[in-house]
Amino acid sequence: MALLKGEYQATLDEKGRVSIPARFREGIPENVLVLTKSMFEACIWAFTPENHEKFTESLRNFWSANANMPMTLRQKDMFDHRVSFSAGEVEIDKTGRIMIPSKFRDHAGLTRDCVVTSDGVRIEIWDANRHAEYEQRVEEQFEAVVEKMGLLNLY
Repeated sequence: MALLKGEYQATLDEKGRVSIPARFREGIPENVLVLTKSMFEACIWAFTPENHEKFTESLRNFWSANANMPMTLRQKDMFDHRVSFSAGEVEIDKTGRIMIPSKFRDHAGLTRDCVVTSDGVRIEIWDANRHAEYEQRVEEQFEAVVEKMGLLNLY
């Protein structure tokens, strides 16, 4: 079952819990999420266990297909540690909240006001101010990205 797409405002409580929107929870059959640090931004990625397995399998396939990549074994190990090994499962409680461990809260700089988004594959949990800054960067760079994509037959 896929996660639904969207963006919601949320609040991090004093115990480090944040609510996962009900519409996203519909796509989480086991009430469990796997948290990891984003590869690109200061936010948290949350996957269903099934999607996390697909994600880590994609990484394994990438390393297999790119064995000649100019990266030392130590660098590869550091990458794997950051993205996969430091992941952790959290359970969604009866009220729809997850406890976010401090290592993830610190990485994302979470404060009281948060934004919870989903692209249908993973959930992202952002500090609201960092998310606003990211959205500004997206808007500033969007036209250049579209130009690099060339002509598309989107519909």
